[in-house]
Amino acid sequence: MNENETIIPEQVNYLMNLLKSYEMFFRKNMENLDINIGEIPILMEIYTNEGLNQIDLVRQFHVTEANISKTTKNLLIKGLITKTIDAENNTKKILLLTEDGKKACQILLDIFDQWKDATIGDIPTDEMVAFARTLKKLSDNSVDVLS
Repeated sequence: MNENETIIPEQVNYLMNLLKSYEMFFRKNMENLDINIGEIPILMEIYTNEGLNQIDLVRQFHVTEANISKTTKNLLIKGLITKTIDAENNTKKILLLTEDGKKACQILLDIFDQWKDATIGDIPTDEMVAFARTLKKLSDNSVDVLS
């Protein structure tokens, strides 16, 4: 093998380990929250971009409308989000956080910061920036493969 070749399965294993660690850390530290691990990205996306709708979430996460519908329904039942009719488009329902949803997001952000600090350790910022760019490219390419 020459130096330009990469061992993708090995890197995928590293990513899987990283994701598993992330999931286990969150499960351990969010025992008092009534949120499952699959709801976190949806809740945090609403936190970051309040006023989006379910179709926006489908596009963002590349999942089915049924998946987003089920997740947002669960978040509604838990009192973490609300759905309101868009004033500019009666057929569109926008998603907003409740006060409980905002509090939950703050807790999740604190947990994420703890995980990030422990995981990144002494890795230089420039390496993390390069890694993020590469990871984004890989993610974009993998989504394109599915299209």
